[in-house]
Amino acid sequence: MGCSISDLAPLVFEAVPLAIRKQRTVAQGMHDLSWPADIQGGLNLIGLYEYFRLWDMIVEMEAHLSQEEDRHTWHFESSGQLSSKSAYQAYFYGAIRSEHLKKLWKSWAPQKCKVFLWLAIQNRCWTADGLAKRGLPHPAKCPLCDQEEEGIQHLLTTCVFSRDFWFRILLSSGFENKALRRHETSFAKWWNKAIKRIPKEKKRRA
Repeated sequence: MGCSISDLAPLVFEAVPLAIRKQRTVAQGMHDLSWPADIQGGLNLIGLYEYFRLWDMIVEMEAHLSQEEDRHTWHFESSGQLSSKSAYQAYFYGAIRSEHLKKLWKSWAPQKCKVFLWLAIQNRCWTADGLAKRGLPHPAKCPLCDQEEEGIQHLLTTCVFSRDFWFRILLSSGFENKALRRHETSFAKWWNKAIKRIPKEKKRRA
């Protein structure tokens, strides 16, 4: 059922003496459905509701108890045995994988550049828009172009100063045709698209 009797029926649970709670096993309580005899004292309307609800759940469960000892099984491994590899993979279970980040960590760039871009792709850099959300002092306009509010996507893609900077950098490498276009506002999407258009033999430089 996924939870304890104390969670399902707290009033019924409290009506069972502590000594019985500590000694009675599940098998003993389920034998001939004798567990109601352990309840002592009267139950109010809510307690009676919990009692009947608990009774229905136990009957529907149709549990078949055995005397086998409990075994610990690791569900993230086909063998059922815990391993450091599967434990590490389980740590990221349910995480959203990003193709942009995967390519980022495989690039040749220095580690500090990778960390910066990792933060930038996730909009976690301390730019003016982030400072504004936290009520901290911030410039009203981008200090470089004085046109829009400063945000990491603006600084890397839509700022006219940044676009000129990227064009000059790409021009020096012979990739000027991969420069940002006016409609592109996401650094990660532009970078991912630009890499795909670069010949394989030149990707070491991208």
